[in-house]
Amino acid sequence: MTKVQQQEQIKDFSSKFDLHPGTPEGTVYSFNAGEMADEAGMSVFVECYRPLIKGLDDKVAATYFAGAFGNIALAVQYALTVSSAVPVVSLQKLSVHLIPADGYWRVAFSLGEWSFEPAPAEAGQRREWRNEQLIRFYRDTAAPLLSMLSRVTGLPGGEIWGQLPTKFNYYLEVFTSGGLPERLLNTLQDDYRYLCEEIPAEIFGLKKNPFRVQVRKLESLADQDKTVNMRNRCCLYYRTEGGSYCYTCPRLKEEERAVRRTEFRKTASAGQA
Repeated sequence: MTKVQQQEQIKDFSSKFDLHPGTPEGTVYSFNAGEMADEAGMSVFVECYRPLIKGLDDKVAATYFAGAFGNIALAVQYALTVSSAVPVVSLQKLSVHLIPADGYWRVAFSLGEWSFEPAPAEAGQRREWRNEQLIRFYRDTAAPLLSMLSRVTGLPGGEIWGQLPTKFNYYLEVFTSGGLPERLLNTLQDDYRYLCEEIPAEIFGLKKNPFRVQVRKLESLADQDKTVNMRNRCCLYYRTEGGSYCYTCPRLKEEERAVRRTEFRKTASAGQA
């Protein structure tokens, strides 16, 4: 990969996954991910982040941060398949940034130093390379950070990791519906299958691989002819000031979901009249 190609890929990561080469504009608070992998550092982050998102307890900070961290995991998966060169995301070089944005606080990331692990030239060696890259990322970067998040906030690891599959499955549908060449589509699906089905649970520090989930479809809130994915795990929005269960929350009863659809469509129809 040439220097120009690296710069283009870094620019792509910034726009798609909020992973930047430096501190993003508008940043108010920054934290080093390596320090967050220690109890003291993670506690400082949670104490700062929870009131910003109006969380009623630390567990809300855990789900919200895990959801944002899913962008980093997606960046690795995307690069693996599409670019055949994976950014090395070490905790010490990764920074977390909190940025006010239109009434909420965005979590963005940056790498202090960029390097890439290119895929081997021989196609027959790619599978081993892919396996090694994914295991290294989840074992050495994601697991230490999310495990400490669980320890500090008291939210079980399965609930924290469970925030990631919802985002992965959404983007997988976006990518597969985007007219990818058949060869690349097959690679994308096989790479995701390996993540979901073959990486041992202990790599994540869990008893079960958190990506091995069944996607459940729901009738769209606005259009009965369309469907949306149910969230894999509750994001705990209802545990924020003035919050409630999301329409796609797995904790919401189907009768309550039906009432919301009816009310939403009635209001929409009145607005169009």
